[in-house]
Amino acid sequence: MSTMRGHLADMHKRHQQHHELKATVHKSIATHFTKLAGHFKKTEVSEAEKDAHAILEALSSEHDTLWQEHSDLAHYHEQQMEACSKAADGDLNKIQPTSVSAVAPDRPNIRAVPRHGQQPLPASTPETDEMAKMMGFGEHMHTEESSLRT
Repeated sequence: MSTMRGHLADMHKRHQQHHELKATVHKSIATHFTKLAGHFKKTEVSEAEKDAHAILEALSSEHDTLWQEHSDLAHYHEQQMEACSKAADGDLNKIQPTSVSAVAPDRPNIRAVPRHGQQPLPASTPETDEMAKMMGFGEHMHTEESSLRT
C-alpha cells in the first residue's frame, strides 16, 4: 500500500494533467470562435449576421474564462503536488489510506472507529427496529401477525 504522501502527490498530478488538458481545449475553442466572429464582422449586412457575431464573441469570452479557470487550477495542483513531494516523512507517511467503508459495516475486517469524545455507535435504534419490523427483517420476521390470531 502506498503512503499518504505518494497518494496525494499522485492525485494532484492527475488533476493537474486533467486541468491542463481542459485549459488547452477551451483555449482552442475560444480562438476558433474569435476567428468565426471576425469573419462575420467583415461581412455584417443584416441583423442576423450582427446577432451571429455577438453570439460568437460571447462564446469566445465564455471559453476564455473557462481556459483561465482550468489554467489556474492546473497551476494550483502543480504547487500542491510539489508540496506533497517535499513534505517531511513524519508529516504524511505516518498516515496510510485505508479501505474503511461506512456503507458496508458488516465486513469482518472493517469497523467504525469513533473519534475521541464521540458517543459510542448504537447497535440499533428504535427507528431501525420499527423499520425492520415493517419491512419484515430481523427477529420480528417470523412472529405471527396479531390480527390473524383467533
